Amino acid sequence: MARNNQKLKKKETSMKTKTIRTPLLMACVLAASTWSAFAGQPGKKTEPATADPVRFAVIADPHLYNTRLGTSGAEWQLTLYRDPKLLAQSEAILETALPQIAQEGVKFLIIAGDLTKDGELVDHVLMAQHLAKLEKQGIQVFVVPGNHDINNPYAVTYVGDTTQPVPNVSPDTFRALYQRFGYGQALSRDATSLSYVAEPVPGLWLLAIDSCNYADNERLGTPVIGGRISVETMAWIVNQLQQARAQDKQVIAFMHHGVNLHFFGEDFMFPDYLVDGWRDVGAELAAAGLGVVFTGHYHSQDAAYPVDATGHPIFTLCDVETASLAQYPCAYRIVSLENGLLNIESRRITDVAVETGGLSFQSFAEQNLRELIQVQIEEVLSSQFGLGPAEIAVVAPLVTDALVANYAGDEAASAQTQATINFLRSQGPPMNVLGNLLQGLWLDLYPADNNLLIPIAP
Repeated sequence: MARNNQKLKKKETSMKTKTIRTPLLMACVLAASTWSAFAGQPGKKTEPATADPVRFAVIADPHLYNTRLGTSGAEWQLTLYRDPKLLAQSEAILETALPQIAQEGVKFLIIAGDLTKDGELVDHVLMAQHLAKLEKQGIQVFVVPGNHDINNPYAVTYVGDTTQPVPNVSPDTFRALYQRFGYGQALSRDATSLSYVAEPVPGLWLLAIDSCNYADNERLGTPVIGGRISVETMAWIVNQLQQARAQDKQVIAFMHHGVNLHFFGEDFMFPDYLVDGWRDVGAELAAAGLGVVFTGHYHSQDAAYPVDATGHPIFTLCDVETASLAQYPCAYRIVSLENGLLNIESRRITDVAVETGGLSFQSFAEQNLRELIQVQIEEVLSSQFGLGPAEIAVVAPLVTDALVANYAGDEAASAQTQATINFLRSQGPPMNVLGNLLQGLWLDLYPADNNLLIPIAP
């Protein structure tokens, strides 16, 4: 997720690469297709609804990167500044997270997109290998793509101070690679996207929604960050929700893009992190009976119901966003479903076998994020807000603190910070605009972000 440069309205520099297609892709499709399990007919009734407790895990945006593609040079450093993730450490983080999840007694794991750095074929193959290890321990895995994962022209290897293109994956290849991790277990598949429905335990349906818009990536020469749900896919989704209700199935959805505001101003400043027409999409999903959707993309640990014109929550569809595994706070979720309620808990990765310069891993991850986004913030404050060096020195740390707190979740401004925000909001442009943005980032919408209890149905 090319998050922070888009988030701060910084225009990316095109890497001007072309996608390489090789026979390896077809070989991968043929090999992966042997993993296929029988997919039942749409709406086919299996077991009756169960009242037994169900425990599962949620990961978002692991951005797995095979370091054999390179971790040095000018272009590598530029990649980190454009999108400050712990790419070089991503596999070690995943190797820490998956065994921890296995020890939690979960039945299955869902991954809400951006499985890889930039959709490199070798990264997808590496991810499938790691997920297969978890599967051998009796834990099912279900995935959907993110905006980084398919038809991505930024799939490159780093050579010296430059890059060279490497094979990426098409939608068909993605489906084949992850045949064991959702697509082969599908009760129903959407004909126009990579969406599907599966039943990991009797009585519970997983609605995997492909919200990504990757068809024009290669023509544009850059991955489309924003998402959408087509009319055809929405009709299929509503039909599945209707069938679930008729068959007394409980439903949990997951997708990459958000459907609710996670802070005031998100739709104005950072619209690419919400699905197109998000208000209508959320309302339609809720009207069809969906009460919770797990999302990613924005790299924050957050949860939010839609709000009315006065800012009060509307208790219909809760959007539970999970932070990136490869960026501070490097978190995932453990969820228990019992008696129609979802008890959602957060876990952080705290001990990873990587060099941290003597810091704890969490401190290392936070420091890495602060250092990289500070550069972007200073550039945006100068170029887009016209602030001078003295003003930037005062304002930039405020923006950094707000963003880091928003990533971590359950954010609450100190009295001193709030007083500074109030002062900025009382000024003329552009300071009042910055003050309003900071206020939105610090104002945590209902419910809690890290640990919460919500109903599965609206």
